[in-house]
Amino acid sequence: MRSTFKILFYINRQKTKADGKTAIFCRVTIDGRSAVMTTGEECLPAEWNSRQGTAGEKKINQRLVAFRELVEKTYAEMLTKDGVVSAEHLKNRLQGTVAAPTTLLAMSEAELQFVKSCVGKSKAESTYQNLIYSDKLLRAFVKENGGRDIPLAGITEDLFEDFRFFLKKRGLAVSTMNKHLCRLSRLMYRAVDLKVIRCHPFEDVTYEKEVRKVRFLQKSDVAKLMALKVNDREAELARQMFLFSCFTGLAIVDMERLKFSHIQTSA
Repeated sequence: MRSTFKILFYINRQKTKADGKTAIFCRVTIDGRSAVMTTGEECLPAEWNSRQGTAGEKKINQRLVAFRELVEKTYAEMLTKDGVVSAEHLKNRLQGTVAAPTTLLAMSEAELQFVKSCVGKSKAESTYQNLIYSDKLLRAFVKENGGRDIPLAGITEDLFEDFRFFLKKRGLAVSTMNKHLCRLSRLMYRAVDLKVIRCHPFEDVTYEKEVRKVRFLQKSDVAKLMALKVNDREAELARQMFLFSCFTGLAIVDMERLKFSHIQTSA
């Protein structure tokens, strides 16, 4: 006999917290018997869509999608292994799986798995690959500083500065370094959202600004470009248009809209 398996996200509008938000629950029903578990998410009752089982915030909905996929995956694994699954057994298995991470590397891994589940839907493969590299750097940093995972509750602004120094030693450019620091900060925001920590430890930090030397086109450069012989028709057109913009001061957006009728030989 084939089992019936349903997942429903819902809220209790009668139970709200001081900030007006209420918890989002997940009800799993297998063969008519149900088990309820918390998703770790919350929203304002007015923003909840009961018919679709979605909140008003995009990030919350993305995490609910990942939660649903985890429930479905765990159910399929248990069904394959044991042959039969009850709602209560599935709940017990999931409660050990979806508990909010309380350490830095565990939080990083949780974000990594979430993004992986969204590849091809709301995230690009390149985003996932970039996060893998960022996660490796974070793990190398932890290893260099004793090797033990760091409890989120004990993280201070000092860790941000230590990680910045670690990245500098690796010779990373300022822009690249800031990307990894921003991800570290994002993990802290996630910890706040999940109620693991009360406040963000890096709210007052400052990021280094990349000093870029502005390059100016010299007269000699323009002269070389004017004397340049180009055989390719499209490349020659690009050369002429660039020189035209140099002498007229037209922006690229104006060059894109330029028509022959706009050009006059006399005022």
